[in-house]
Amino acid sequence: VPVPVPVPVPVPATPAPVVPVGANGDPIIMGLSGQIFKFDGRSGAWYSAISTESFQWNMKLQRFESCPDHSDNFITGTGLTIYNGNTKHEIIVSVVNEHHTDIGCGSVGTNDYSCLGAGSLELTIDGHKIVQSIDHFFEDGSGRVIAFNTVAKCSRRWFDFDVTPAEEIKANLAVRGRRRLMGSNADIVDMLEETKATMVDREACSGWLKARRQNGDLFKQTGTWSTIIVKTDTVSFHIEYKQEQERCSAHSLDMWVSSVNPDVAAEQWEGVIGETKSSAGHTGGAVEHVHMSRNDVLKFGDDEAYEVNSPFASDCKSCFHA
Repeated sequence: VPVPVPVPVPVPATPAPVVPVGANGDPIIMGLSGQIFKFDGRSGAWYSAISTESFQWNMKLQRFESCPDHSDNFITGTGLTIYNGNTKHEIIVSVVNEHHTDIGCGSVGTNDYSCLGAGSLELTIDGHKIVQSIDHFFEDGSGRVIAFNTVAKCSRRWFDFDVTPAEEIKANLAVRGRRRLMGSNADIVDMLEETKATMVDREACSGWLKARRQNGDLFKQTGTWSTIIVKTDTVSFHIEYKQEQERCSAHSLDMWVSSVNPDVAAEQWEGVIGETKSSAGHTGGAVEHVHMSRNDVLKFGDDEAYEVNSPFASDCKSCFHA
C-alpha cells in the first residue's frame, strides 16, 4: 500500500518590517526605500508629498525668520484627498496664524478649553471646520479622524508603517455613529496604548494615559502639542503638531504614513515621497537609512516640479497622471 506523502502546511507570509515614511522637522523626508534627505521648497508654497490613483497628500512649507539658519523651515499645513470608490474625503490640517503662537482659546467656563494646539491648529473635514478635540466618523464608514491635545512624552517618534491587510483595516473602522465630540474616550486610549512603542517616552506616557482612562478626559486636555490620527480603508496617517517656543517662535507639523492598503501600495506613487518607492513596488523592507542629497533621490532637480496650487491640487509635473 503506498504511503501517503505528507502535505506541507502552508505558513502565512509575514510582512517584512518597513522603514519610516514621512516628513519631519525642517523638513527631513524619510523615503520608502530608506532614503533620508532635506526638501526646502519655497516658503508659503504647497508641494505634492505622495500622489497616487487612490490618494493625494500635499504639504505646505513655511520659513520662520526668527529661527536659526537651516532650522527655520517647517511644515505648517497638510492636505489629504482620499478616494473611496466613487466618493472622496478631503482633509486639511493647518496652522491658524503662522506668525503667532499665542492665539489662545477660551476658558473651561465657555467649554472651548479643549481647542487644538492652544488655539493655533484647525482641521477641515469635507468642508466642516473643526478647532476642538474630536472623534469624527465618515458617514460612508470608510474611516475616521481623531484629534486631541497631548503631551511631549506621548508624541510619536520616527518609526515605521505597516502594509495592513484590507480585512483588518475594515474591522478597525466599524461604524459607531456620526461625528462625536469629546466621546469614546476609552476607545481612543485603547488605540494609543497599542502604539506606545512609537512614543517618545513610553513609560512616562503610560501614567498619562492611565489618568486619561480613569478620568475620561482625553478630549478635554489643553496644551500646545496635538495629535491627529486619520484612519481610512485606503491609507492612514499620524500627524503631530507642536509649537517651537524656545529657540524661536514657530509651528511645526510632523507626519507619517502609518498604514496602507496593499492594493494601494502596489500602485504607482509620485511626489516628493512617492518617488522614493522603487519601480519594483518596494515600500520598505530590510533597508538601512541612507542620508542623501535630494538631487540623488528625486526625478526632477527643480522644486517647482512638485509644487501644487492648493491643499487638494494634483496638477504638478511630478503628480500622478492616469
